[in-house]
Amino acid sequence: MSLKHTSVKTHLRQCAASVLFILTFILFSPISWAASCCGGGASSGVILPKFNQFMWDVSVAHDSDEGSWRSNGTHKKTASGSQFNQQRIHLNYAKRLADNWQINYSLPLVNNLSETSGQQHNNFGLGDIQVSSWYEAFENVTCVYKITNLESLKPSLYFGANLTIPTGTSNYSDDANEHNVHGLGFYRLDASMIIEKTVYPFSLSYEASYGEHFERPISQQYGQAITPYDLKLGARTNQSLILGYTIFLPTLSMLTFSSSLSKVTQAKSKSNGITDSSTGFDKKTLGLNLSYLTPARDWTLKLNNSFAFDGHNTSKVYTSSLGVSRVY
Repeated sequence: MSLKHTSVKTHLRQCAASVLFILTFILFSPISWAASCCGGGASSGVILPKFNQFMWDVSVAHDSDEGSWRSNGTHKKTASGSQFNQQRIHLNYAKRLADNWQINYSLPLVNNLSETSGQQHNNFGLGDIQVSSWYEAFENVTCVYKITNLESLKPSLYFGANLTIPTGTSNYSDDANEHNVHGLGFYRLDASMIIEKTVYPFSLSYEASYGEHFERPISQQYGQAITPYDLKLGARTNQSLILGYTIFLPTLSMLTFSSSLSKVTQAKSKSNGITDSSTGFDKKTLGLNLSYLTPARDWTLKLNNSFAFDGHNTSKVYTSSLGVSRVY
């Protein structure tokens, strides 16, 4: 096959991926921040509200490249003529297994938009799938309008476990290149906790997770053979504090404004049991969110904007997302 025909086929595949992404965006764009146990709230996970049986949730997100932070914390702008942006669609589903137990699935579709040396690249593929299980350590909805006794101070408390499955192309995949990386390449198991309390019109929640990556053998990087070694990424911790304010509209629908402060930290990796001092990172992010809950408390529309404002050894991105969820 001629080089010209190969180039045409490659271009057609890239166009088809772009069209698929755009069509999916149009069909599902009317976030994926799930409702709290009260049906509105500011929880950032795909959590099924108390007493509902199942939920589907679709969100579309866009990451804009804003450079990166060096290991000493100084910011480095993206080189002139280079840029890396990413678009993601998250297809989520949650189902109640028992009164206080639920299971959640998240399937991400990822589109990388990059530019290097004046050449643009567009690559679409499946990301890393996540499966979660949550236990609700409370029996009744804890949202109140007024503090009257000790019982009304009781928060909603969730405990969860999340497994990340490396289904997306990673740096270590056979067909990997610098443009088509859609996943991490490692299994990771996270233990999570959410504490949430709403005293209308205010809500406050704290979310935390700790995750361990599973060690795996590495024999290639970006499709090139390398000297084999065993790699274990460092433990990852996430913490978020979310403050919300809810307005009850005349139609009995709910409009919630919220802001979040988050920090993610990943410890240094180990190669053949030896710590790699050049790895590991941390990042702090500020988020501003808006959600609308219909009077029937079944449909939720959400808009989120977040930006990383401090970090070490990691990328700096601005993220905007839009989504919808429906509970039954």
